[in-house]
Amino acid sequence: MSNVLVAGDELQLRGWLRHLLESKGYQVEEASDGYAALARIERGRLALVVLDLSLPKVNGLEIIIYLQAHSPSLKILAICANLIEGIDTCRAAMGLGAHDALAKPFSSEEFLQRVEALLSNA
Repeated sequence: MSNVLVAGDELQLRGWLRHLLESKGYQVEEASDGYAALARIERGRLALVVLDLSLPKVNGLEIIIYLQAHSPSLKILAICANLIEGIDTCRAAMGLGAHDALAKPFSSEEFLQRVEALLSNA
């Protein structure tokens, strides 16, 4: 099954996403900040990065820019702040190269549908 990196500073959200992904058979790794996410991305062998855009140290938009330059085939699912505050950030993420974006809050079903759609097109 595919390797997925979940990058976000919220422990509870990372744990929930990890649980959802592992329940579907995905191999999951976590990163709690932008530096850790970039270090894991540089090791390769990932199919998808689930990327909270509000990461500390190196934010999600900066990581998307990096990925477009260095790993353009790596799928990116951006996680944005709530729909009202995060809509511009979601649009920015998509404009920079994220393959999809979800605004908080979202359901487990919606998240898994987005992941499966991205990875079926890999």
